[in-house]
Amino acid sequence: MADYIVNGRLIDGTGAAAAPLAWLKIEEGRIVEVATGAAKLPDGSNVLLDAAGMTVMPGLIDAHCHLSYGDARSIEEQDLYASAEYRALRSAWHAGKVLRAGVTSVSDPGGSWNIGVAVRDAIKAGMYEGPRIATAGRYLTTSTGLADYFPSWVGGVPSGVGALTHNCEDMLTEVRRQVKNGVDFIKVAASGESPMMTPGGGSVPAFTRGELAVIADETHRLGRRVAAHARSGVAVIDCIDAGIDWIMHGDYMTPQQCDRLAESAIPLCPTLTFLANTADWGLLAGCSPARVERVKRNYETALETLRHAHKAGVKFMCGTDSGFAITPFGEWHAREMEIFVEQIGMSPLEAISCATKNASFAVDSANVGTLQAGKWADVLVVDGNPLDDIRILQRKTSIHAVFQGGERVDLAPKKPAQKWAWERAMSISGHELPYEAVYPPVPAP
Repeated sequence: MADYIVNGRLIDGTGAAAAPLAWLKIEEGRIVEVATGAAKLPDGSNVLLDAAGMTVMPGLIDAHCHLSYGDARSIEEQDLYASAEYRALRSAWHAGKVLRAGVTSVSDPGGSWNIGVAVRDAIKAGMYEGPRIATAGRYLTTSTGLADYFPSWVGGVPSGVGALTHNCEDMLTEVRRQVKNGVDFIKVAASGESPMMTPGGGSVPAFTRGELAVIADETHRLGRRVAAHARSGVAVIDCIDAGIDWIMHGDYMTPQQCDRLAESAIPLCPTLTFLANTADWGLLAGCSPARVERVKRNYETALETLRHAHKAGVKFMCGTDSGFAITPFGEWHAREMEIFVEQIGMSPLEAISCATKNASFAVDSANVGTLQAGKWADVLVVDGNPLDDIRILQRKTSIHAVFQGGERVDLAPKKPAQKWAWERAMSISGHELPYEAVYPPVPAP
C-alpha cells in the first residue's frame, strides 16, 4: 500500500524552483511519484503527513562528518582516549543525533579503527537509528601529512585516525587492507598543516603526484573511490592530475588553481563551518584567543578563495567537519548553507542543492539527494520557507518531521550521554601560573 506526504512547498533538491506539492507517493521506502500543482489525491490514500504551510525537501546530507571523533576537544581526545569498543557504541549514539537534526545521509571521511564501517552496518541492520553512511577508514598520510599528529619519537598510534605510509608499497597495502575491511572510499591526507612545517600558517603537499596516482589507480581498480584532504593549492592540483574523485577544503588555492579545479569538474567540500564556528564563537567553546585570531585570518582568506572558486564554476558540496567540540553532532549540520549564502554569494536554492543533490556524490547519488521517483524517501519537512531564511534549517524548532525510507523518525530529544573522565585529555591546567599572577610586582616608591 502506498503512503503519501501531501501539500506544502516542494524543494526537490535538483535546483528546480520551488513548487506547490500535491503529493509525494511512497512505496516500500522509495518515492514512486511526485505530483505538483492542483493534482487530486486518489481516494482512500494513506496520508503520512499533511504539510500544508510547510516546506518539503530532501533530507540533508553532510558530506564531512567524523562519527568516531566523539565531539573531541583536542587531538589527544580524538586519537588516544576511549577504547575501540566504547568509541563504536558512542558513534552509534551520536549518529542518532545527526539523523534527528534532519541529516538523513553522511559521508564519514575517516576515523579511528574501522568504526565507520561498523556503525554503517549496524544502522543498515536496523540495530540503531542513524543516517545512511558512506565511510572511509583511517586517512592514508605521510610524515608531512595531516593525521601524523604526534612527535616522531611517539609515532603513529593504532587508535589514531591516520595510517602512516612511507612509500608506495605501504600505500598499496593500506588501500587493499581497508577495501578488504569494507570501506566505501579511501581518504588520503594530501596536505599537512603542522605548526613545525608551517609556523606562520599554511599547508604543504604530503604526497607526490605519483604517489597519489598510485593510490587512486589501486582504489579505482578495486571498485572504490578516493577523496583527499587538500588545503594546499599545490596538493589540489596534484590530486586533480592523479584522478582523485573529490577534494576537501581547498582553502589555500590561488585563483589559477581554483580555475583548474573548475575545469576538472571534481567536486569540492570546503567545510567552512568548522572555521566559522571557531572564528565567530571559539571563545565560548574555550578556544584560546590566539587560536581564534589565527582562524579568523584563515577564514577570511578562505572565503576570498572560495568566492573565486564558486564564480569559476567549482561544484560545491556541504560538509561541516562535525565531530569536534566546536562542531558537535546534531547541532551545526545546516550552517554550511548559511555560509554559502551569506559569504560565498549563492542563492538559498543553490545552497540547498549543495546540501542535497551535490553532497549525494559523496554518499550514493543514485539513491539519495533529491525527491524524485526511484530515490529513497528520505524527506525533511520544516516549518517556514528556507528560501526566505536559510537559517531556519539550523533551528531544531523548525524541524517538523524527518522521514528515512518513508519511515517517520522519532524526533524526541534523548537524555544527554555522560562524558567520562577517561574520554577526555588529561589536562592539568589551561594556563601557566607564574609567581607574578599571584603576587604582582609592587611599584617602586
